[in-house]
Amino acid sequence: MSEAVRGVSRSSLGAALLVALLPWTTTGADEPLRPEVDPRLGGYVAQVVSRASRRFAEPGCVSLLVRFEDVRTGRPLSETLRTSGETPASHFAKLRFCSGDERLQCRGRETWAFTGIGSDSVFVCRSRFTALAKKSEKAAANILVHEALHTLGLGENPPTSREITAAVHDHCGR
Repeated sequence: MSEAVRGVSRSSLGAALLVALLPWTTTGADEPLRPEVDPRLGGYVAQVVSRASRRFAEPGCVSLLVRFEDVRTGRPLSETLRTSGETPASHFAKLRFCSGDERLQCRGRETWAFTGIGSDSVFVCRSRFTALAKKSEKAAANILVHEALHTLGLGENPPTSREITAAVHDHCGR
């Protein structure tokens, strides 16, 4: 992603309070989470997608939506989501997880998954992603949360991909 994005700095307490007041904050327990997963990715990747969908709707992860901005509007990702009428759970559920093995991004780089800003498709580099998931399903789920942030409008550089992933680990758990 070459578009710039600025992180929205908020204190942890302020962000937690704001997230607590959002009407669509949910643990995801009341919504069926069924993102589409390309069968070529296999059942194990589908399991990690399911874990990521639950994680994305948890309050800690939801706080990322006030931390980062949509590069298209300059507003927090929480505003983008609210304007769409979606919840974090419903947004994640509408994403499609596709095999990216035949794409250039999966060749010769340390890429586990990728998407475009505002896209509803996340491409997964199956063998590399599966190897990561076998080491740590939580880390792999966090990579998918990272990509879900891009689908809401988060760009990169700044923040870097590593900074985004570190924020996901901090907010969503390791």
